[in-house]
Amino acid sequence: MDLTNNLCDGLSDYCIKSDIEERFVNMPLENLLTLIEKIQERINRHGDALRKSEALTRYTLIDPLLRELGWDTEDPALVKPEYGSGKGFADYALFSNDGPIMMLEAKKLDESLVGARRQAVDYAMDETGIKTRYLSVTDGACWEIYDTNKPVADMLAASFDLKSPSAAAECLKTLALWRPSVISGQIAVGETPVVGLPGDQPSTTEPRPIEETTLQPDSLNLAEDGWEPLSEFNPQTGDPKPTEILFPDNSQVSVRSYKSLQVETIRWLISNNILDTDHCPIQGIGKAKRYLVSTNPTYSNGKEFITPYEIGIFHIETNYGGKIIAKNVRHIIKHVGEDPTQFKVRLS
Repeated sequence: MDLTNNLCDGLSDYCIKSDIEERFVNMPLENLLTLIEKIQERINRHGDALRKSEALTRYTLIDPLLRELGWDTEDPALVKPEYGSGKGFADYALFSNDGPIMMLEAKKLDESLVGARRQAVDYAMDETGIKTRYLSVTDGACWEIYDTNKPVADMLAASFDLKSPSAAAECLKTLALWRPSVISGQIAVGETPVVGLPGDQPSTTEPRPIEETTLQPDSLNLAEDGWEPLSEFNPQTGDPKPTEILFPDNSQVSVRSYKSLQVETIRWLISNNILDTDHCPIQGIGKAKRYLVSTNPTYSNGKEFITPYEIGIFHIETNYGGKIIAKNVRHIIKHVGEDPTQFKVRLS
């Protein structure tokens, strides 16, 4: 079987089912966090233009993140755009002293990454085998990084989504792209960054080491660790807020509010092809006329969503209190044919 096709098929299947486990909190990385918040603002304000232009996506979303993580996009020794490799030209080639170490394929905001994965594989590999250690694909918000030294099922080394409500959580995940980590071959999400490269001069822009980390247990005892089935989650005024959600595939995500609990649940349903446009619009419980999820941020009466949040082509109304959000999330899960007892919440 053709090596490239085999690898791409494996990556595609794996990407649908995989997510990077949230391992750490407390991220004193002010410069990087500020940039990610700025990127989120750009996405919210200029999303329509970014969805029409790969060049604009690269200029406003991708290049600034690469620079902040040590990849000077103006230095050809570190970054070469439109780099000829394998079967074509990669959008970016990231270099170590020994040559290209990562091929990066970019798409415009919210464009499917399926084709980008195949292109990245073609650039990172050819008939003679592996040409670069890492390959990555992004639409400027969603990032996937693969380690070609590993078996297909284990190749996804890191992923993050800059549109996530938790900018701080994504800040920690982006360290997988930090230049010393990539060049050292020690890509990891949420781990204390590598101090520096051999011979490097100290830099005032390097992300500072993470001062505090909290590991999540590898195997979860739901009763002991405070997990509560979403089917029984009925928050009252003054109750602790949710801090994490555990999905049926055992992936988990940190949340900081009821809004992010709602958004991350819907994001998981969308990314696992459970919620699609055929389910939309999803209307509120009972006689409620307001939509919860729709492909258009407008109600049937013509009024716009009050506090919308976008995930690709989907729009989520988030203007609800915690108790109502818990009911809405259960309603959405049931609406798409899933069981709320398989979704679990942990409180602060």
